[in-house]
Amino acid sequence: MMKKKYVATALFAAPMALALSGCSVSDLMTDKYDESTEKTAKSSQEAVSSGLLPNWVPEGGSNIKLMQRNTGMERIFVMDYNADVPHDKCLALNTVGKPSEAELKKAYASDSRTKDFAAKEISSTRTLEADWWPENAENQTTNLCGRFWVHVADGKLYAFAPDTTNTVQAVQRERDAA
Repeated sequence: MMKKKYVATALFAAPMALALSGCSVSDLMTDKYDESTEKTAKSSQEAVSSGLLPNWVPEGGSNIKLMQRNTGMERIFVMDYNADVPHDKCLALNTVGKPSEAELKKAYASDSRTKDFAAKEISSTRTLEADWWPENAENQTTNLCGRFWVHVADGKLYAFAPDTTNTVQAVQRERDAA
């Protein structure tokens, strides 16, 4: 008899909790693509060793700020850095801000997150926003470091890792529906 009482209470409490939270059952069943998390680190060495940043990131960077998509592979990050992009780990672009399909294919093949994707399956559209990310900074890309579009300007290294075309489209649909 006691078990029936607990079951009845749980069945009554679950819908009440949803109603009070403002959520609906459909909200629980729908993936949210347009969610992100910001993280920081003091040094590039710390960020690389903790796995926050990839191994190509050079030593000597500080004041790292990263924004990452929770449900995909898009990232943007900036760090204070007064040197060149590491040319031994990165591919210099022939045209600033406009990587060719061949350049993208070569760079994406060198990254474990994108090696199984065709270059056309990866979007070039940035959907992440941060107050520290300059508008259209990805259009200043001088190098591809794996899946990251990278450039150095005004004592900072900027890096953008795009997401799949499908994820970018899902983010845009969510924003349009909101």
